[in-house]
Amino acid sequence: MGDIDFLFVFLVAAAAFSSAVFHSFSGFAGGLVLAVMLAPLLGVKETVPVVATALIISNVARIWAFRKSVAIKEYFAVFLAALPFIVLSAYIYVSLPVGVVALVLGLFLLISIPLNRTLKKKEVKVGLRGLALAGIPYGIVSGSTFGAAVMLAPFLIGAGLAGETMIGTIAILGFSLNVTKTIVFGMSPLLTSELLTMGILVGLCTMPGAYVGRWLVRNTSVRVHAQFMEIFIACGGLLFLYEAYQNWV
Repeated sequence: MGDIDFLFVFLVAAAAFSSAVFHSFSGFAGGLVLAVMLAPLLGVKETVPVVATALIISNVARIWAFRKSVAIKEYFAVFLAALPFIVLSAYIYVSLPVGVVALVLGLFLLISIPLNRTLKKKEVKVGLRGLALAGIPYGIVSGSTFGAAVMLAPFLIGAGLAGETMIGTIAILGFSLNVTKTIVFGMSPLLTSELLTMGILVGLCTMPGAYVGRWLVRNTSVRVHAQFMEIFIACGGLLFLYEAYQNWV
């Protein structure tokens, strides 16, 4: 039993660290990666509140690592518009059965790949009002899933954000988003004390990954990483769809 417990802790810690490296390297999809890795260990529905709690700590580390590169006005434009929709989406998520949760997560993962590619091709020029409008669908999707920041990428680029500024701004958005989701989950039976503790421990394991990711950002190209992420996300989407199928047969 001790060996099983040790293996479980090791796998959770490894998932947390590696997802944080990816998150800081790409600026996106860290929550998706962590959710895909933890779902087989924790369960599909329990994964979202645990990851939301963990990403609070993870994003604090990324905010500090990229603290000189945060676009404050752009952050407020997106988050204030997204906030009520995040709360509504997270509240609805609490009442969903496991099969529906797995189906939603799986479909979003698979759809996010062509969506991200399509949006990147559109060179959108936007101001603060455009960012606020983009924050509405972002809030709806991000309240119950992870990785919705890919929807914001072309709009943030259109607002002039790139490189470390992009990553730093996404980090503070992620922090605010996951604080909101954790509060909503904490007011429901979904986030138990055990899951809260697990989320905090996972978050602590992500902190070193933020600095490894920052080093990678400054020293390597992200092209190969982006291709790998697409494959990983597709596999994760299929895994969640299989979980949904298992809950309905």
